[in-house]
Amino acid sequence: MTREQAVAWMQQVNGRLYHTPKRTEKPGAWVAVVQVPAAGTRSSGLIIALGGSPTEATRAAEQQWQTQWDDLSTLH
Repeated sequence: MTREQAVAWMQQVNGRLYHTPKRTEKPGAWVAVVQVPAAGTRSSGLIIALGGSPTEATRAAEQQWQTQWDDLSTLH
């Protein structure tokens, strides 16, 4: 996933990126937050994914998103 793809995906799913404050020598972490809409009997939820960069955090969120949708499609 490129930076541009990450930005486009986050916009598509109305996700948000946050950056934790840097502490002394350690860099801050990036946090991607994406809401998963309700489907059928499944209630909505949040995906919270961490990464060392915005792209890493987005990639982790997208993988979790895809796993949840794959699970839903096997139920139907």
